[in-house]
Amino acid sequence: MLRYFARQAVFTLALAISAAVPAAANEIHPNMDATAILDQQRQLRVEVEQRSGRYKDMPATERATLLREQDKVFTLLRDRSAITELPEADRIVVFNSLESISAIVNRAPEEKLVCERTRKIGSNRTETVCMTAAERRARREADAKALGDRNAACLKGGADCL
Repeated sequence: MLRYFARQAVFTLALAISAAVPAAANEIHPNMDATAILDQQRQLRVEVEQRSGRYKDMPATERATLLREQDKVFTLLRDRSAITELPEADRIVVFNSLESISAIVNRAPEEKLVCERTRKIGSNRTETVCMTAAERRARREADAKALGDRNAACLKGGADCL
């Protein structure tokens, strides 16, 4: 008798879960919902253009950059319900634009995450590489230092020169 009730409970639970999965599968994650992103950006644009609240003292150059990045987002997400409907290159443009907007609004340009599609040497396969602006700057400086060190060693007749 206990086995019968346990089996019925498992069957009922499985039925309830299977009924809930299709409903959840049709929902769009808030970060991927183009409508929600556009609504948020429109609201932000109104506040920035009115120069109200925390945006009243925003420098004109930052305001122009923010509005230009928003224009990119509006153009790419027009008539879309989710970011996943965009080609990958356009998704990266939208992501980078939203990160730029976030950095301007939060006054944290070094924390802006920048993504790019890169190809490894000797391969046609591309991958998306994301780094903060600070990480990109540090990497660029380290690469320049390594190149400078190599060039200095070559001038001294080092063995690692071509």
